[in-house]
Amino acid sequence: MQGKIKFVIIGSGNIANTYVSAIQNIANAEIVAAVSKRLKAPTKQPNLPAFASLNEVTTDFDAVIICTPPGLHHETAIEAAKLGKHIFCEKPLDVTIAAMDNMINICKENQVLLGVAYQRRYSSDNPVVKALIENNTLGRIFSVDLSVKNYRDDSYYNAAPYRGTKAIDGGGPFVQQASHYIDLYYWYFGKPFKIVSKLGTFVHDIEVEDHGVAICTHDNGMISTITASTATKPGFPAKMEIYTSKGYLILENDVITHWDMEGLENPTTQSQDGNTHTGAATATVEDTTNHEFLINDFVDAILTGKAPIISGESAKNASEIILEIYNSSF
Repeated sequence: MQGKIKFVIIGSGNIANTYVSAIQNIANAEIVAAVSKRLKAPTKQPNLPAFASLNEVTTDFDAVIICTPPGLHHETAIEAAKLGKHIFCEKPLDVTIAAMDNMINICKENQVLLGVAYQRRYSSDNPVVKALIENNTLGRIFSVDLSVKNYRDDSYYNAAPYRGTKAIDGGGPFVQQASHYIDLYYWYFGKPFKIVSKLGTFVHDIEVEDHGVAICTHDNGMISTITASTATKPGFPAKMEIYTSKGYLILENDVITHWDMEGLENPTTQSQDGNTHTGAATATVEDTTNHEFLINDFVDAILTGKAPIISGESAKNASEIILEIYNSSF
């Protein structure tokens, strides 16, 4: 396959506009149509032909980008796979084990690629920390505190009827706002063997949590906490504190802001300039650099036949941790 990869974007909401902006910066990719039940194209590319379903699309295309609510991801993925189209899916992969397994299996059966947008893995200092952990440079890691304390006002949840629901949104801030960082946690440390959690709804009139804490225990003895919230005004930078036998480091918005490791210099080359999207108080994403990185990789995977850098199987792990946090609380 040569030339531009042609995408159909599924959904027309806020995150769809992020992908429109990203693909406008990618030479060998373009969006050729939109699918929306409202027959509406994303506002940043309003002249796209819009269709009510993927089966109705008359424009030739190679792949889809799924930007629908999480609990609906599997529906479009199955439809696209049966058409022989590759699939790039917004996080999380889906909200149930059965749906995720179905997505992964049907993509394999139809020999199409499934990539997932967990772009935080490759943001700022996050890959640097990954390499330090893999090389055992930091010593024994015995404690991690992950905090994703966002704030969303009522207008966020009132903007769409599915928000704050279990069936379609999948839950509250653990599966929504904290999903990227729980994926990062998995990428660094693997899956815990035991999770104990406590969730509550304190500020919003929704059927799922708006604040909660999980305690995770790993096979190597590491004990960690994960806090996720949309109730903590005014919203705070996502923070991961890592404590080891050599000292500690703190990541804030993917940048090492504190470092005290015996015999090791701080490896960061980053600075927080105030323009980094934190997600703390808004869902809007202006900087599409990391999305462009993953889409470029996905386009290359289509053209060369290699696997996407973040596959469906890899992305499923974050959802499994989140589901265990929910199951533990219930």
